Formats: sequence, C-alpha cells, structure tokens
Amino acid sequence: MIRAIDDATRAEHERWVAEVRSWADAARERGDEAAARRYLAQTERLEGIPKPWENQQRAA
Repeated sequence: MIRAIDDATRAEHERWVAEVRSWADAARERGDEAAARRYLAQTERLEGIPKPWENQQRAA
C-alpha cells in the first residue's frame, strides 16, 4: 500500500515538474525570458523538496 502511494506521489511530482518545464519552454519560444527564468526557478524548487519515496528507498 505504501509503495503504491509512493509510486503515485512520484509520478505526480514528475508530471508537475515536466508541466512547469513546458511552461518555461513556451515562454522562451515567445521570447519571454523573465517568465522562462521564473518557471525554471520553480522547477529547481520542486526538484529540491524532500521526496518521501527517496527516503523509503534508502531505508530499504
């Protein structure tokens, strides 16, 4: 059960990071570098948050 929750949480997190990256790409394509930088900064924050599934893997 916990494994399924971790898998779902990981998938949602990865989907969200990809979504924000796509916003950065779209902003860059339209020439809005300020927005692209903001979106890329958000992906860095998302990637930097603690990930419960990583703790589970280390404990195993």
